[in-house]
Amino acid sequence: MGVAKDPFAHVVLDPGTAGEATQPLFDRLFVGRECAGVDDAHRIVLSDDLAISRNHLELRVDPERAIAVVVDVSSNGSRVNGIRIERSVAVPLNHGDVIRLGEHALELRVLSATTRPVRQVESRSTVSIANPITMVLLVGDLINFSTVSEQADHQVLARDIDVLYSELRKLLKAHRGTLVDYVGDAFFAGWELDVDADAPANALSYALAAAELVSVLTPTFELRNVDGLPLRMGWGITMGSVIMQLMPGAVVMVLGDATNLAFRISSIAGREERPQILATENVRQAAGESFVYGEPESVTVKGRVTVETIYGVSAG
Repeated sequence: MGVAKDPFAHVVLDPGTAGEATQPLFDRLFVGRECAGVDDAHRIVLSDDLAISRNHLELRVDPERAIAVVVDVSSNGSRVNGIRIERSVAVPLNHGDVIRLGEHALELRVLSATTRPVRQVESRSTVSIANPITMVLLVGDLINFSTVSEQADHQVLARDIDVLYSELRKLLKAHRGTLVDYVGDAFFAGWELDVDADAPANALSYALAAAELVSVLTPTFELRNVDGLPLRMGWGITMGSVIMQLMPGAVVMVLGDATNLAFRISSIAGREERPQILATENVRQAAGESFVYGEPESVTVKGRVTVETIYGVSAG
């Protein structure tokens, strides 16, 4: 791998600490515990942290757009400015952005560079981190979608749903959320409370903006409900302790009661005259006074023993 004459930027490892070191970013820079087969000019080796994968992430330079991007390929994930990024997706970086992986931080900035020596590392397995974290979880569920998909033309179905979910995903970034998965006809996203104190408010703001987006987009679709009306979505928002785990095939699992509850609540939102957006009591308490809540409703959610109190949510 050749080295460009001048670096595009510099990547500062653990800025502001005793271990601060700077590595030039030319065209590509690999970061991980080993980065086997990569020359020293194109890698940062972090052998001291088993939460970091052998090949954890890659920084790339797009010379045509004059930007750098980061691509996470790890087991435990990475965050940019506190927000967990999607796996295997190129995320654009700005000057001063901070990437966190394991116990380390990388800052993209222009400084005088010093080449960081690469240490010899032993081959050890990545230790997956499965500590509980508190997340705000949101599920958007297409109402009556089973009936719609049964009768729809498959090409129309694929085209319109792709447009809908692509736009919802773009909107998510503006509200500091992370896409977890598409689950059938459901859109599943999350906010981590330990890195975003405003996670409950951000999730509710997103739900309101997403509901408005759906109301604008779906009337333009060829895909319709059987009665000819535009597609609608119900939104469920919960908060609780979960485990995030990367499963075989690069699927991210978010395991916990809050996940199950979010899916169950989204399946009743917008049905039987309920509001399109429903949130649990703990989300209402944590989100603050910027929203308007309907009367509380106690519901027995399928698959759970306890009764849950939920609220309809609208803009303040």
